Amino acid sequence: MRIFRLYVGSAVVVGLVIAAASLSAFAQREYPIHAIQGEKNVSPYERQMVKTTGIVTARVRNGFFIQSPDDKTDNNPATSEGLFIFTRTEPRGEAAVGNLVSVTGQVTEFRPTAEPMSLPITQIVMQQNRDLVQVLSKENPLPKPIVIGAGDISTRTIDELERFEGMRVMVAELTVTQPTGGRIDNINNRATSNGVFYGIVKGMPRPFREPGFNIYDFILLPEKEKNDFRKNWPKMPIFNSNPHVLRIESMAQLGSQAIDVPSQTELKNLTGVMYYAFRSYAILTDPDSRPAVSSTLKSFKMPAPTDTQFSVAAMNVENLFDDEDDPGINEEIVTAESFTQRLRKISAGVRLVMNMPDVIGMVEVENQASLQRLGNRINADAVAAGGTDPKYEAHVVRGNDGRGINVGFLVKTSKIKVLEVKQFGKDEKYTSPGSREQRLLNDRPPLMLRASFTPKGSETPFEFITVVNHLKSFLGYNDPKRQDDVRMKKRLQAEFLAKWVQAMQTADPNAKIILAGDFNAYQFNDGIVDVIGAIKGTPAPSDQVMNPSPDLVDPDMVNLVDLIAADQRYSYHFDGNAQVLDHIIVSQSLRPFIHGYGYARLNADFPKAYRNDNERLENFSDHDPAIAYFNTTPRAARAQ
Repeated sequence: MRIFRLYVGSAVVVGLVIAAASLSAFAQREYPIHAIQGEKNVSPYERQMVKTTGIVTARVRNGFFIQSPDDKTDNNPATSEGLFIFTRTEPRGEAAVGNLVSVTGQVTEFRPTAEPMSLPITQIVMQQNRDLVQVLSKENPLPKPIVIGAGDISTRTIDELERFEGMRVMVAELTVTQPTGGRIDNINNRATSNGVFYGIVKGMPRPFREPGFNIYDFILLPEKEKNDFRKNWPKMPIFNSNPHVLRIESMAQLGSQAIDVPSQTELKNLTGVMYYAFRSYAILTDPDSRPAVSSTLKSFKMPAPTDTQFSVAAMNVENLFDDEDDPGINEEIVTAESFTQRLRKISAGVRLVMNMPDVIGMVEVENQASLQRLGNRINADAVAAGGTDPKYEAHVVRGNDGRGINVGFLVKTSKIKVLEVKQFGKDEKYTSPGSREQRLLNDRPPLMLRASFTPKGSETPFEFITVVNHLKSFLGYNDPKRQDDVRMKKRLQAEFLAKWVQAMQTADPNAKIILAGDFNAYQFNDGIVDVIGAIKGTPAPSDQVMNPSPDLVDPDMVNLVDLIAADQRYSYHFDGNAQVLDHIIVSQSLRPFIHGYGYARLNADFPKAYRNDNERLENFSDHDPAIAYFNTTPRAARAQ
């Protein structure tokens, strides 16, 4: 038996082929599709040779789907009438859409090699032999799609849609919750759409990442580890991954074209074949049936601070490399044209949507020179538009990142006075578990800005400290070979920052501290590491998190995202779930001065293809910038 990789849409799958065995050696009995699918996730005929008949409903690059004609169904809502036929290469002409075909092959249950306990996909695997597909008739009408409504989808059960696997379905009204994705060519600043977006049946709740350990990761645990899990962390919440989210693959079927849509778009009569990929039920849309699209999503301008207020932002600009070769790093060198395009788009976003924050904590910038060029572009564009020169100045100190991305500041020096800029933690090390190797803790060490703002009508400067951060990503978080190191590093980074905050508060209880940036962590405990809880001084108890942290901060800090409306608590999307990765966290000494907080909707809700449109502001990054507003007199004094 040999194993090979294949793709359906953009989903990696594994097929099993019986080697050196003639199918004629098996006595095949013909079964209807619904009998092969059965009423459970696994076919009752798994690993058996079967023969079945159905109408070809869709073609992908390594197989095709068949479905029982409408008059041949069993009328059992628990059994699917559709099936995927794996051919490894592009299916032959016999498998033309509309053909009624007879298919012979082995029934297998596909599970990704990386997730052997995930929901399986029932399929028939065929040998490279054209005689295995026999055309019985041509140009048959396709089976009518099953209309899926809110009553057909559960917000709690992960396999609710198994009964439609491989069948034609239609969602009468679908609301997009994550925009169409794609690949970014940084060198040329071009995006290529992958046609994949996520949505929900209209009227169902928008999916957000919620606290706790992901249910799929729990399912993957061996039984012994499951028992240990229940024993060691009895109070840990489980996040059900929002099974009502649908993955839409608009380019999976041969001949299809990408549907590029932003979040909140409404699609009518979206039709295709139901599949399962990347922990979500997916619809592979019909190439000749484009849904009606209605979208009103637009970027709105954030407010400007008053003469007695100042604003601080955190902005991940996603790989802002310039067009010059930096001999100190092995970075991507972009073209002069693409760098100019990126500066133009980011400048427009900062000016026309973000309203030129007074301090911008920058994440994923190459160096001082490239960030200053961005500052210069914003300054020039502001003056050209008839405004005053904000006089943005850049501050970047190189860190340890292997790709050459760093953190930095753009400071509006027309309003803010820079008192000190200092990097810390660059040489901090930890002992990697297993290897006992000493490794650098901070790839992008925190950068501190001490600054002041003198409000109009006052002679007393208001001093504050801002630290921009870019913590370890989730890459390797659940990889058995890497997870121990990655999880330890994320925990130790959080504790390092917490210790620094506590040292500052101990030295000066009135120090006004702002932590800003991409923390690569949610605002709550994810069951593995409670990064934000450790930084705030509210770490999850040891029976609720695998890698607990001690309480290192007193008084506790305040995460501003906790103060805004629940439906606005996101700066990023992943696998259909809105989530917060970008935070602004402040000391209790600043709490009386908080005026407002929010996210500039520039990137996360817009399709990757918008990167190519130089007339649009949106999608210069994959994160939305966070912006906080502060008064210079405390709340009690303003109330008098």
